[in-house]
Amino acid sequence: MIEQASRRDRAGTFTLVMLSTTASVLLLGVALLVAVSEEVAEAALFGRAGTVAVTVGAAFVICTAAVVATRGAGSRVRAVTLTSSIVVAGLVAGAGFVFVISEGSQLSAGVMSIVSAVLIAVGGREVSHAAVTPKAH
Repeated sequence: MIEQASRRDRAGTFTLVMLSTTASVLLLGVALLVAVSEEVAEAALFGRAGTVAVTVGAAFVICTAAVVATRGAGSRVRAVTLTSSIVVAGLVAGAGFVFVISEGSQLSAGVMSIVSAVLIAVGGREVSHAAVTPKAH
């Protein structure tokens, strides 16, 4: 029984690491597209600098959420991480939606942003279900 729980924990940790890695790569890809392409930058919801800041910040948030969900944390840290995950997922989804509906070749940036927003939301869900560490109280 203990061996099955240990296997399940390792599988969950691996899945969470892959989720955060995928989201980070997608977000940094969007940041690169916005930074390099003038056409994509013009369609960006927050402008060039704002979109790069949002996507890089979102990559940081999803990595932080993966660490908090894997290692556990106190209730305040979990609350801040969960709230920032929700806010960032909304910002990235909004930017992705604008990319999708804009005229031109920004569809790839939009799809990457929307998939990243879903992965960020899943990471936030994992933070909400993470265990509270005994030392955090």
